[in-house]
Amino acid sequence: MFNYVTEGTFDSYLFQTLENKQRFISQIMTSKSPVRSCEDVDEQALSYAEIKALCAGNPLIKEKMDLDVQVAKLKVLKADHQSQKFRLQDKLLTKFPADIQETNAYIAGVKADAQLADAHPQGKEEFCGMTIKGVTYDEKKTAGERLVLACSELPNAEEKVIGSYRGFELSLRFDTFRSEYQAILKGERRYPVALGTDPLGNIIRLDNSLNNFPE
Repeated sequence: MFNYVTEGTFDSYLFQTLENKQRFISQIMTSKSPVRSCEDVDEQALSYAEIKALCAGNPLIKEKMDLDVQVAKLKVLKADHQSQKFRLQDKLLTKFPADIQETNAYIAGVKADAQLADAHPQGKEEFCGMTIKGVTYDEKKTAGERLVLACSELPNAEEKVIGSYRGFELSLRFDTFRSEYQAILKGERRYPVALGTDPLGNIIRLDNSLNNFPE
């Protein structure tokens, strides 16, 4: 659909009205920064202003309107620049320091857990034992079978501490989203491990989790 306007007619006033309406609508319907004043405009409002300028027969009025459009565009760019500047300042002062602190805490926790796992080594022919509900099982197969049984004895899907393994607190839970039982090894950090029905396979999964800390 095409819109036609006539130079030197009442069309200029009509597009002045459209421009003002568009400014108001844009300020209500968009999430622009509150630091902008009611004089701010968006690109749609600017297009109406440009059409209005074309309607004016006086070249000086055209020039003045054109300058108004350019100033309005610069105000929009300035407000957007200030908004970006404030967002970056907020990140520099709050978000980035918090992220760095969290990352450092994670690294320190993983290092401590790696040392804890190294202090309780586990080889193919060796088994340091697993404590479940106060009983320590020294045989790998027996411990694996008791771990599977403990899963079936969970009263609900909520996480429950059942014992310890290789210096780590051992908890169980049922993940309803994945429909699987999980063991949670907790030192300084938490390490979830999906469990299956194979007793020995579950022990291998736990060991793999503790033997493969990120460098």
